[in-house]
Amino acid sequence: MKKLFLLLTLLILFTGCDKEIKTIIKDEKELVAINYPVTNIGPLDDAISSYVNRTYSSFKKDYSNLKQPELNISYTYKELNNAVVNISLTTEITANKTINKIKTFTYDKNTKKFLSMEDIVSDLDVLDYDIKQKLLEKYREADIEFLANVSYEYFTIDDENLTIYFGPDILKSNSNIVYLDIPLNSLKLLIDIDKSKDSDSYISIKKKNISSTDRIVALTFDDGPSKYTSKILDILEKNDAYATFFVIGNKVDFYDEVLTRMVQNGNEIGNHSYSHKWLNRLSEAEFKEEINKTQEEVKKATGFTPKLFRPTYGGYSDRLKSYTDLTFVLWDVDSRDWQVKNTNAIINNIVPNVKDGSIIIMHDNHSYSVNALEEVIKKLKDKGFKFVTVSELLELKELRESE
Repeated sequence: MKKLFLLLTLLILFTGCDKEIKTIIKDEKELVAINYPVTNIGPLDDAISSYVNRTYSSFKKDYSNLKQPELNISYTYKELNNAVVNISLTTEITANKTINKIKTFTYDKNTKKFLSMEDIVSDLDVLDYDIKQKLLEKYREADIEFLANVSYEYFTIDDENLTIYFGPDILKSNSNIVYLDIPLNSLKLLIDIDKSKDSDSYISIKKKNISSTDRIVALTFDDGPSKYTSKILDILEKNDAYATFFVIGNKVDFYDEVLTRMVQNGNEIGNHSYSHKWLNRLSEAEFKEEINKTQEEVKKATGFTPKLFRPTYGGYSDRLKSYTDLTFVLWDVDSRDWQVKNTNAIINNIVPNVKDGSIIIMHDNHSYSVNALEEVIKKLKDKGFKFVTVSELLELKELRESE
């Protein structure tokens, strides 16, 4: 029994040490898209999951009676150095009005403590007056009385700036998050900040031998990457199959090595927005930001620039299509994996419904999707199908039409 306990303990230690992004996406009475990091730092993960659970519970309680309310939680993740992690969670609730909130966490693994601004910046008292003046310059509507008691509770740090966030009540009648960027080179920092390294790798998708007479099918995966994506890549490689991954931009940096492997193995990367918002509600500028930030993240990680776009929740309009040159891609075979949560049901939703030129939608953030994949590939290969990327499928369809 002791040996068994020791073995289980070792398994937990060795299998539970990888960071991941947890994703919750639902399209039912409410539109919900939540992405947040799981760091395997106990107190930090507890604080993050507690905040997410409270926010989600409050949303369901307060907005469930309204028509299709939307909750979107996205994140930023930065390892400031080997010990200190800085994470922000941005919450946007859209119902009868839009509400924006931000929550940030800075944790030191060495001291096992959450850090405040005073732990990061040595001259905060001196900076206080300058910060308030800059706020008044940037936001002329700033509430001067509020500024007298302003705190510096929420902040993030990147390679260039310390960004301080303030509640929307600092500006009267404004629901947006108020923020101020302070260049790091103007501050006396109490901790060292490691700079990110730029990627110099540029990869192109390898071409496959495909005939215009081949029966073809395109596997697509939405909402990743995730901790399951590497396993999916293993299965695809083992079975000489390829897929197109429509990725969420705010997860790319976290899984940059996985994206590199996608392209190196002959798969394709598509754009699935930056934070999985309901796009039809966005202005042109907001929509373009969702697209462009994802384009930049994918190119930075792989050197590959996506040409394809899959709209979140499958919803789009001619208005949105006019804002981008990316090709909008939907599907004709729906695995319903996120809904049925059963391997056999997923297989049965796919295999009988595939025809030549079909596009299958799956999701690479569910274990049951991974479990169904190999059998789906085997059964479709037995029917004579070849697996190609979406771009290759569209190219072949165009070739057939011209013949």
